[in-house]
Amino acid sequence: IDNKMIISIVIFIALIALLLYEFVNFDRLVKIEYQKHSEDWIKDGKPKGFFWRPPESPWVGGSFALQRISFVWLFRTPKWTSNDAEATTYLKRSRQLTLIFNIGIVVWFIITMAIIT
Repeated sequence: IDNKMIISIVIFIALIALLLYEFVNFDRLVKIEYQKHSEDWIKDGKPKGFFWRPPESPWVGGSFALQRISFVWLFRTPKWTSNDAEATTYLKRSRQLTLIFNIGIVVWFIITMAIIT
């Protein structure tokens, strides 16, 4: 393995770490909705987190709800976050981390393709 491939591997590992951090951050946001805004959590389909799961969250339905809100919340701000500074912080961070990861994975792919061709 040459130095260029090592750099590619290190970038990939950093991106995976960033993604895991985003999952933990998003779990905190779902947990806030569950604990402080339970009616909204129920309306959202009782989502679970990526790693965290409330006892009332169904295994299958909670996963579908997670997939839906993890996409929808990137583009639409839930009303329940408007008066919750902590939730707003996690939501903004979630959007930033997702953007950074997506840009990073494209850049990593381009770099890796350039290395191996």
